[in-house]
Amino acid sequence: MGLKEFYKLRNDFILIGLTGRMGGGTHDVGDILCSKQYSNYFDENDNKNLILKDEIDQIKKNNINEGLKYEILHSFIKGEDNFTSFQRLKYKSVILFQFLFDCKKDNKEEFRDNIIKIILDIGQYKKFVNERFGSDSDSTDFINKELKDFLEENLTGNIVDFFKIEGENLHEFFENSIDNIQCQRIGNFFFSAEFTDFAEKFFDTLDLYSHSIRIRFVHILAYMYRICGKINLESSLKIDDGEEKGTLESKNIYFNAKTIKYLVKVYKRTFGTCNIVIDSLKNSFEVNYFRERFSGFYLVAVNRDEDSRVIKLENKINNISPKIGAKDDILKTVKFDKTEYKTDNFKDGNFAAVDVENCIQKSDYHIYIDKEIKTENVYADEESEVELKYADRFRLTKPQVLNLVNSQIDNYDFQKKIDDKNTFSYKSCDLQILKLICLIKQPGIITPSALERCMQIAFNAKYNSGCISRQVGAVVTDKSYSIKGVGWNEVPEGQTPCSLRSIYEFKDGFSNPSVFTDFEKNGRYEDDNKSFKDKIVESLNSVPVEFKDELNGRNCPYCFKEFHNSFEGQKNQVHTRSLHAEENAMLQITKYGGQPLKGGHLFTTASPCELCSKKAFQLGIQNIFYIDPYPGISRKQILKGGNNEISNPNLYMYQGVVGRGFNKLYEPFMSIKDETKLRTKIKPVENDKVKIKTIKNILEKEMKNDTAMKDKLDEIFKDDRNVIKKLTDLLKKGLENSSE
Repeated sequence: MGLKEFYKLRNDFILIGLTGRMGGGTHDVGDILCSKQYSNYFDENDNKNLILKDEIDQIKKNNINEGLKYEILHSFIKGEDNFTSFQRLKYKSVILFQFLFDCKKDNKEEFRDNIIKIILDIGQYKKFVNERFGSDSDSTDFINKELKDFLEENLTGNIVDFFKIEGENLHEFFENSIDNIQCQRIGNFFFSAEFTDFAEKFFDTLDLYSHSIRIRFVHILAYMYRICGKINLESSLKIDDGEEKGTLESKNIYFNAKTIKYLVKVYKRTFGTCNIVIDSLKNSFEVNYFRERFSGFYLVAVNRDEDSRVIKLENKINNISPKIGAKDDILKTVKFDKTEYKTDNFKDGNFAAVDVENCIQKSDYHIYIDKEIKTENVYADEESEVELKYADRFRLTKPQVLNLVNSQIDNYDFQKKIDDKNTFSYKSCDLQILKLICLIKQPGIITPSALERCMQIAFNAKYNSGCISRQVGAVVTDKSYSIKGVGWNEVPEGQTPCSLRSIYEFKDGFSNPSVFTDFEKNGRYEDDNKSFKDKIVESLNSVPVEFKDELNGRNCPYCFKEFHNSFEGQKNQVHTRSLHAEENAMLQITKYGGQPLKGGHLFTTASPCELCSKKAFQLGIQNIFYIDPYPGISRKQILKGGNNEISNPNLYMYQGVVGRGFNKLYEPFMSIKDETKLRTKIKPVENDKVKIKTIKNILEKEMKNDTAMKDKLDEIFKDDRNVIKKLTDLLKKGLENSSE
């Protein structure tokens, strides 16, 4: 029995959203998924396939069960229709599509001039801290000359004709087109080589002036659509200045996401199946929209080590050779990357800004692109084979290897460290993508790795946290990945977490006095002799009373650290009420009996701070796996602070499935045993004794009232070896007699 129809929904609709920092590798992963030649990589003699098989063999040597999993995946991907290339849907192309709709005019010259005008208007409608196209004379001249020349040559009649659309509302246009012939026209235009090439060349032209300003231009457009639903400078200015906040913005926050939704629908109705990669998403509220809207949506975070990521940005900009100067453009791009990663505008109600960090935290699958080290070329002339393995496995620089060999090798069992199955190695990007596609196409085709199992428990544990600022989970294991402690950031046992307390009790009276500390109820500040309670009430009185109605029955907790630091005019982390997740997990072990952790592992949803790093170091933790980097100097100051490289814990950014994707990708549609039987019809050969017993039961039922015949039957069935022959002989005689 074929099961194609059974998996049809999963195979015919896959929507992968990529997210990550600039230079992190989202475009690289998109290139692989959308490559028409990717399926050829699994041909037996293809070079990439041979490299992949070699990697799987290495995994198998280190851990046979993990190696067998990847062999199963490698075999599956080569099956008929188990991989089809994806259609790339670039986010910036969607923004350009919306922008052209707002700029549209009936003839080419007016269309071109309106594009130029609106770009310059965006750069001039207010005074900005950062440069934009049109904010100074140089960028204005560039737009008026180079971009205008580009549009003159590339704004074809087909593009102008397509945007001869009546009305000013793009989404109304989609709604009116989705069920008629216009739907196919949209699909054939947006996904055409003509529009794709136009979009690429449009942005490449802007890059020639400044890559960083071009990125900012796309962000500005995306921001305006999220708050206004169109390019509306007047409304944008009012929102930027604090007017109309929460009206236009809340109404249009999903505008870009809805445009993508319509384009996905258009693609499916135009081309049948729908395997699409969105490259890339950087607003977590848009991520939530896709997660709620499409069951076949998977968010994939892509990253690489910090040095490689920055080098990739530098190389890209150096190759562009922008007009403002590569060095200046690199600095601005790196600065902008940090801004879009760590932005916390959403905390002030500005949901339209990018927040890459939150997108990464919501991801279903994490791809980490490790440095590709070709040890045979780098060290072949000077180091021994063991030294090469060491450099490759622990990713040390040549001087570090030489220093280690010269000063530490005599006192350390070097080969034991190299051969230790507990040592972790990153999987290649190709292998990670192979695993993702196989799990999407065939959920539960393999079971989770030990790393995924532990990280998923840490991920789930974080939701126990009563911290109202950030929830973090952690798991501590021994060297065999047996879990010894689970923790989350939380107040000590016996205290009440912040999420369960209400700030209004300071004003309305303490209905639950035991959940507040003595300092909160009676403590005073020396500078003005005001009590903590007085300052809290003063803070509450400064807020218009109608804002309390916005709670709509919800609790109103508060963060003690935030208020206390503000009252003291300081920023002191020591005033947090909660234990960190990592130290909580470690303390659980001590609290309930104590077990050795030397050589073990720490899994945490956020990389450990300086304090937790010191505790992990002291406990002898060998490997630390994390999802989201924590700001600070813990890696350089603590985790690399040992007297020799070997004693330092290894810090690894996580690779694999986690979060909501864990159940989606690892829960099989039916048991593997049942599906295998349905597909192959393979079942065990039935034992003759079972057959004989079945025949005897049938005959006994027919002869239940004939004792004599039952006795004869028992006589025949005494000898199991010959019973079939005896019955056959009797049947033959009966048939012969009946024929006479």
